[in-house]
Amino acid sequence: MKKKIWAFVAVGALALASCGDDGGDEDTGPAATGSGTGTSTGASAATTTAAGPVKLTGLDATFGTAGVSATPMSATDPDRFMAITAASDGKLYAAGYITKAGDQQMAVARFTAAGAIDKTFGTDGVAVVNVAVGGKTGEVARSVVVQSTGKVVIAGPIEKDVAATGDAAKDTDVAVVRLDTAGKPDTTFGTGGIAKLDFGVGKAINATTYVGDTSWGIGNLAGDKIVVFGTTLAAGADRTDADYVLAGLTATGTLDTAFGTSGYTKVDIKASVDSPRHVTIQADGKILATGYSRDGDNVVSPVLIRTSATGQLDTAFGTGGVATAKVLPGVAESYAVSVQNGNYIMAGYGRGADSTEKVDLITYRFTSAGVFDTTFGTAGVTRLDLAKDDDRGRNVITLADGRIVVVGSGKLTATNVDAMVAVFDKNGAIQADFGKGGYVLSDLGGPADAWFGVTASPDGKYIYAAGYKGVDATSGGNDDAVLTRLAVG
Repeated sequence: MKKKIWAFVAVGALALASCGDDGGDEDTGPAATGSGTGTSTGASAATTTAAGPVKLTGLDATFGTAGVSATPMSATDPDRFMAITAASDGKLYAAGYITKAGDQQMAVARFTAAGAIDKTFGTDGVAVVNVAVGGKTGEVARSVVVQSTGKVVIAGPIEKDVAATGDAAKDTDVAVVRLDTAGKPDTTFGTGGIAKLDFGVGKAINATTYVGDTSWGIGNLAGDKIVVFGTTLAAGADRTDADYVLAGLTATGTLDTAFGTSGYTKVDIKASVDSPRHVTIQADGKILATGYSRDGDNVVSPVLIRTSATGQLDTAFGTGGVATAKVLPGVAESYAVSVQNGNYIMAGYGRGADSTEKVDLITYRFTSAGVFDTTFGTAGVTRLDLAKDDDRGRNVITLADGRIVVVGSGKLTATNVDAMVAVFDKNGAIQADFGKGGYVLSDLGGPADAWFGVTASPDGKYIYAAGYKGVDATSGGNDDAVLTRLAVG
């Protein structure tokens, strides 16, 4: 039996080729783009640096209202945070999107460590970049990093041609945007601050499904180079699935031909449907990219890819640089990876072989060699199930003492989803003294709320999470961005 934590509590305090058979998702707003949906915190999902005893009992009540700060990027338009990172000076950058007149646009906001909007950045604290002007729901910043110069980089999918019709209108590319320290497009990067990546031609699978280029995670490399993690249509005339792709960019936003093979590292997992998620950069410069793939037997399994800083697959890791395992007999998705004393903590959501079973928030561990660690949790995995409904992990970070913080959402009833933070010990046992039985649910004001991004302050004293108040599961109304903070130590 896999470890499940049951917690019965009272209520209170364009779909594309996604491989998670989990009864639906609310990752990106009105319509997912490419072969998967979601966001990334880039290289910020790492180990915190707090020294000495670590105390973590709940949300920081001094932050916002009872630990939650409603920080919408627009008072009238739908907006969501999908990622967050902290700069070396302690300022916070939270990225996602704003929708104006049906046109979804990349956006990033800057905050002080206390959660106050920094109005010296962009326009009143928010920088908005409309890469695909006239597009609809394809454009979203799923990841954000801050470079050594203080410049801010965001990335995500965009519509390839907003004037196209038919199948061509569904084709997608990837945009990487760099902003200067004032929140203006950095004209020394790409074209006018924007670098566009076209991994390959998209393809219509049927009347409702299309596989195009997408991206999730980005990471900072030495010399302010950038790595982008996504997927593209698999090579071959008869292929209808997506393959993983890592792309390298120079500090000026051009394709880095010294990365991988002519700028790209592509990974095909057993000719399966591959879905990318987050990127983390190790202290030694190696790249960790994680996601999940649906195998031929219809089982969804996590994938962890490790490469050198130049995109060469690390053959000492897993099998040829790729680690995967059947963590659960039905679905085990990986949204993020965090380094824990040289090993790798991953989190997401999953279920058993019964397709009618609701998904649970899950966390598990792979060793530094890329082996699924069955000593973690029970038989290698811990499942958090609040009320036999859908509970999801969206991101993960580890503390200095090895404890694990997972952010995401919990569902107590069929019509309400709340944002959730859960804490586990270093070996996967729930930390019962955190919140109520190991987790904190936060009703952010909507029926489909979630935390998506997570980061630590430079001094390791705080953990921040970013997410949104979701008006409904498909973002049909005025969603609003939200922040929270946990005090460490």
